[in-house]
Amino acid sequence: MQSIILTGADRKAAYEWLALRDGETGPETEASFQNWLRQSPRNRKAYEEANRLWAMLRTPALNISAANDCRPETRVRAGPAFTPWALAASFVFAIAVAVWMIDPAFVQNWRADMKTAYGETRSFSLPDGSSVILGPDAALVNNFAEGERRDVEILRGEAFFRVKHGLPTPFVVDAGKGRVTVTGTAFDVDRIGDHISVVVENGSVDVSGNAGQTRSLTPSEKVSLDDGRPGAVSTVDLGLELGWMTGQISFDRQPVDHVMATLERYLPVKIMMRGGIGDRLVSGSFPTDDPEEAMQAIAAAVDARVRHITPWIVIVF
Repeated sequence: MQSIILTGADRKAAYEWLALRDGETGPETEASFQNWLRQSPRNRKAYEEANRLWAMLRTPALNISAANDCRPETRVRAGPAFTPWALAASFVFAIAVAVWMIDPAFVQNWRADMKTAYGETRSFSLPDGSSVILGPDAALVNNFAEGERRDVEILRGEAFFRVKHGLPTPFVVDAGKGRVTVTGTAFDVDRIGDHISVVVENGSVDVSGNAGQTRSLTPSEKVSLDDGRPGAVSTVDLGLELGWMTGQISFDRQPVDHVMATLERYLPVKIMMRGGIGDRLVSGSFPTDDPEEAMQAIAAAVDARVRHITPWIVIVF
């Protein structure tokens, strides 16, 4: 199953439905919404993400409402009644739409303990003596608790871990709907939305999905998970798979939308695709110091064109 990379249009449609369903809706509207969900997995994924972001931003609105409840009621003129909660909710909702459309990574960066910028690679030490190298535009949460757990969560991006041996508590990496469990090893986790891939350099890891399936990996083995479901284990070339740490990214028959999502980590732009371009498969190896040229080469390989609509938006068609 191919990973689903959402576009700005997907997100806009999801927020329109979220706003429409925020109040009371009739059976016809609800039936239309359910029909829209069934039309495409993209619609369902976009709506689920919109719901999660709204849930995170709803708390500040409730706090604003609570603070305003103690103020005396003032009536200026007849008209619709806007409660403090409704005004606060509308305000935060508008912020949520703007933030998610312009910078979907904003909330992730707010949660993250470790993060990198576009094109940046950084090394971090973890509390147990392990280490992690974060690839460009990545975000990671440290959920360590001394003597209880050694857990981290990848919110987005790619991370290479070297885990300290000899500790009784397993090292756990959560990445959306996938989980990696180890006792001491070196391995790579790459997350783009709900698509996760894991590659082992040495040692061994267990990779599990949200439906309970588990795959065990040993050196030079890789598995990918889509929407929490692990695929088959394959043997890979570590030099190609881990080349991003030395300035080279490689793809072997990957969908264009997946490849472009990886390139977005090196460019401060949103790459959008039209006309089914995103489903085409491409292979190649590209230096990370010129992502613009790599984007042009990938587009040419699938007979597509690249157009810069604004300094922040690129369309491949």
